[in-house]
Amino acid sequence: MKHDNQEDIQLRNRLNDLCQLRLFRNTKKEFGEYIEYNLTTNNSIQRIKPFTARCLYRELEKQILQDTYNELDINETLETYKEASEFYIHEIKKININPETDVDLLHAYLRYVCINNLESPECNDKKLNKLLNAINKRPTVQLVPLLLIMLKILPTYKSKQGDVKDIDGDFIKLHHFFTEFARKEPSVQEMPVLEFMKYDFTRHKQKNRIMLIYMTYCAINNFCSLINSTDSYDLVIHINHNTQLPDIGEHYWYDTDHYNDTTTFWDFEQTATDNYFLYQYKFKLDLQEIHRKKFEITLFNQWNTLVLYAAKSSYMHILLKEKKQIQPDKQAWYKCEMDDTQSPLKIELCELMAGKAILDFQSLTRLTDEKMTEQINSWQEKFKMIDIKEDSQTEEDYEFRAAPFAITEECIFIKQEAKENEEKPDWYYRVPKEINEGLKKITINDFVGILTIQEKRYIGFSPISLFLDVTNDKAIKESKVELVERIFL
Repeated sequence: MKHDNQEDIQLRNRLNDLCQLRLFRNTKKEFGEYIEYNLTTNNSIQRIKPFTARCLYRELEKQILQDTYNELDINETLETYKEASEFYIHEIKKININPETDVDLLHAYLRYVCINNLESPECNDKKLNKLLNAINKRPTVQLVPLLLIMLKILPTYKSKQGDVKDIDGDFIKLHHFFTEFARKEPSVQEMPVLEFMKYDFTRHKQKNRIMLIYMTYCAINNFCSLINSTDSYDLVIHINHNTQLPDIGEHYWYDTDHYNDTTTFWDFEQTATDNYFLYQYKFKLDLQEIHRKKFEITLFNQWNTLVLYAAKSSYMHILLKEKKQIQPDKQAWYKCEMDDTQSPLKIELCELMAGKAILDFQSLTRLTDEKMTEQINSWQEKFKMIDIKEDSQTEEDYEFRAAPFAITEECIFIKQEAKENEEKPDWYYRVPKEINEGLKKITINDFVGILTIQEKRYIGFSPISLFLDVTNDKAIKESKVELVERIFL
């Protein structure tokens, strides 16, 4: 019984910390109103009976977990916050870092923590050297609470700072800090992390410091995944686990805003990698031609928002043959809403990143007119199909087929198709994991296969977007791959 009372008192102290730090509500009054306890007089959390405080804390614990999409454990958050605060007071505060004038220093610190195996930069910046030396001596201190304290967005743990004056202003400060960091790291810009962050914050009715902590964790985790090849696997797996596959294939769709246009339709085709090809058909009745455009589509949940990612079909050519990152004008990210998540009749898009529009519609409606569907099928059979190429960019069809593979401690063996090599039909491609850090995370459940585009052939590791050219003996050697007769350890 005594042990239970001690635990109740401990949880009452944590409830008090939530209140004093204004984590869950921005003012003491708002917090009191939420727990139905008057905190505007001389009353304090410490006057609440321990068992009652325990019950209140457990309910807040559940609510915070729900508010952060089952991601943030408030107990761990308070512990890491407290440790970072004590470290800041005893080691970092004396370095005298100004969040307004020392932004480059804080960006360097973030970069140092985000990039795997990055050595401490050799520079003449005494402040940065002192900061990194102190951090290296205390590797258990979490980046997120320490960074937020240094940015003056969070107070120190025992602060008497009081109510939050401007939670929106604090978010703007944090968002601006990350925006400036992203400009210095091109790979971070491949995914609209900060756009997701801004959208999620603005739609919340109750904006608080808990949300700022949670969003900082999300942003930094995404940055690490985009910067490091090893961590990119985790990001792709997260997206794959949250991929949505509604019943949108095998139906024609039309632009809701141009419903009178009876010659332009859209069609989704599900792929083996749980994505979609999206085709736009423009029927030229006078020429008896179909002008077709092709896009690749992925639907997934991010921060409790359904996201549609679209890429022009030429992106695979850029990735494989030109070995470049996909340019912003070849891809787009949209917030997606459906009237039914399983079998929608209407799809609405709102672009998350401003730029050149990839998809020239804002809303699609499923075609339910059977006569019109029959007419489209008739045109498909009779008319000549012409693939439209934009910006003089080669847009080539490709095939990405799963292949049997085995994983050993040092290598991955992928069975080649019999038609690939008549002399060695049952041989395997042996891929050493050391050629790419991301290969060490590939599991037997991942999509690995052979991708063919025109006359070229690649081994593809979908989760890490790694494609190794195995078209001929020269390409195999340059890719550091071997052809072997059997699997061996």
